[in-house]
Amino acid sequence: MKQYIILIAGLLLTITCACSKDEEDSSSNTTTLSDEYYSGGKLGTVFNETTMAYEQPTPAVENNGMMVSFKRGEALFEKVFVTDTLSGIPRSGLGPVFIRSSCVACHPGYGHGRRVTTFNSNEQGNSYLLCIFHDDGTYYSQFTGMPQTRAVAPYIPPIDESGITINWLPYTDEYGNKYPDGESYSLIYPEVKIAQSAILFNDVDINNDFNVAIEATIGIYGTGLLDAIDDADLIAEASAQQARGYCVGQLGNMITDPDGTTHPGRYTYGLTRGTLQNGPGANAIWNITNVNRDDRRSLYITAAWAQKMEELGIDSYANLMRNDYEPEMTRSDYDDFMIWHRGLAVPAARNLDNAQVQRGRTLFYEMGCTACHKPSWTTGADNYKGDPNLQKELPRYPYQKIYPYTDLLKHDLDMKNPGLRKWCRTTPLWGRGLSLKCTGASDHLHDMRARNYEEAILWHFGQAKPSREKFRNLSKSDRTAVVKFLEAI
Repeated sequence: MKQYIILIAGLLLTITCACSKDEEDSSSNTTTLSDEYYSGGKLGTVFNETTMAYEQPTPAVENNGMMVSFKRGEALFEKVFVTDTLSGIPRSGLGPVFIRSSCVACHPGYGHGRRVTTFNSNEQGNSYLLCIFHDDGTYYSQFTGMPQTRAVAPYIPPIDESGITINWLPYTDEYGNKYPDGESYSLIYPEVKIAQSAILFNDVDINNDFNVAIEATIGIYGTGLLDAIDDADLIAEASAQQARGYCVGQLGNMITDPDGTTHPGRYTYGLTRGTLQNGPGANAIWNITNVNRDDRRSLYITAAWAQKMEELGIDSYANLMRNDYEPEMTRSDYDDFMIWHRGLAVPAARNLDNAQVQRGRTLFYEMGCTACHKPSWTTGADNYKGDPNLQKELPRYPYQKIYPYTDLLKHDLDMKNPGLRKWCRTTPLWGRGLSLKCTGASDHLHDMRARNYEEAILWHFGQAKPSREKFRNLSKSDRTAVVKFLEAI
């Protein structure tokens, strides 16, 4: 009996040692990974490649005891807002006109949206926002910058989305959509139209100085890390591109934040937002749903729409244009939302040591893609708060080497029907290889016209055409290697 006990004890010791050895090896492997695996730096990267890879908190969130606020902010992003304004009802105050009833409706899986063929804002994953603009690129005053297509009865939206059509048309390049080796490829682009009968305003003529386009929402993971890049470094990158004289990007306009400071735009396709605290999320949580908070006590509407509601006997102009509405979102909820927003991690890069991925990386550099898709940045001290109304500390990412693969500048790709964004921000590439798994789609570019990485590269005309031509002239195996590299980062 004693022999069996000794035997079992020895076996258990062997298993324990083996497990300890495996854990030690795993830990050792993690710590010896090259820096480039840490796409978001040590404070901003998560080693997760599941369907929830975009939804994870950064180590900075966990290290600083912010998980409760992070999860509360996450709920605000994921849950549907309701119209009921009774005290105690969570996420109340939707309307009177709105764009979506939840944030996640535009950001499936927390990533970029996907390409759709019908404009239906109730469809999960339809990420498209309308752009309605004059021939000179300015917005129509009758519509908000992001026009609303939904309303809470008896209110009427400025546009009836049943009158919006999206047609995907084929595009043929100067090579007949064929590589030199004879393989064919396919390209499509969107044509968007709105019926005159779908527009609420009589003084808007779709046949005169009227343009409409669609833009997909951006991915939101890692945006806090982009926020931590110093303004001075962003300005220096723009100056360096001016000096070199090719693939010269445009710096975003200087944007004034709520605290009175100004910063170069780094968010949205048009670089219209300078910091995350005054960025897409800070605005969208208000203007997408029209839910008021203590620093946004007016409605996201136009005077033209308010006047129309008064003409129809639905509500008075004076009431709709007020700027003293009672806050519907609490300050604590908004602070938690911003902790969540700035606390979203970037998935670690994958398979960088694979020979095919390494070959693709070499080609990516040789083709000159890094002229715009700048591989890495080092964040600054990250001591900027930006919003004087915030009462809680946000996650911070000082002095992190990150690999977003973007210069955060605008470039002209000279695409067919570019919509409002002829000059468009260089999209960060980090984590996008997981898009199909996390969002159900692998569409790319500002209007999701590219159905895969290959098509995205082939839409690079204008400033990026030299790189496009080099890609076209690669062998099939090398073209595949470039795609594998993009899927890995």
